[in-house]
Amino acid sequence: MPEFNPNHIMHGSGGAAWWNGKKLTTLQSVEAKVTGDFEDINVCGDTATYKIYNGYAGEGTLTVLKIDSEILIQMAEAFRTGVMPEITVITAQTQKGTNKVERVAYSDVTIDEFMLAKFEKMAKTEQEIPFKFGNFEVLETL
Repeated sequence: MPEFNPNHIMHGSGGAAWWNGKKLTTLQSVEAKVTGDFEDINVCGDTATYKIYNGYAGEGTLTVLKIDSEILIQMAEAFRTGVMPEITVITAQTQKGTNKVERVAYSDVTIDEFMLAKFEKMAKTEQEIPFKFGNFEVLETL
């Protein structure tokens, strides 16, 4: 384990995300997680409960400042026609002081819902993009 250096603590300012290869320049936050699907297993003569792994589900949310309607147009067309686009999301976070990067690619991305309008007076407009993914690949680690 490397020696502790507070200058190397990961910081959100070093984060970025790409939607189908296009950088989300007004990115505010990213959250992506994988949740395991485990089934309980019990056997006669043993009081313990064991777990068997069945697979996983991936989901996340991208939040951006709204400056265009690109994603809205893409998803509105998909929902109207029933033809869903192929979507890939890549996230990256750089560790300051070392230039090391942690990058993850998410593929087989689906959008189950999207906001048509959300704003309030005297406030910047943010667009939340909740997504689910079928596959992921850790591309780089620290």
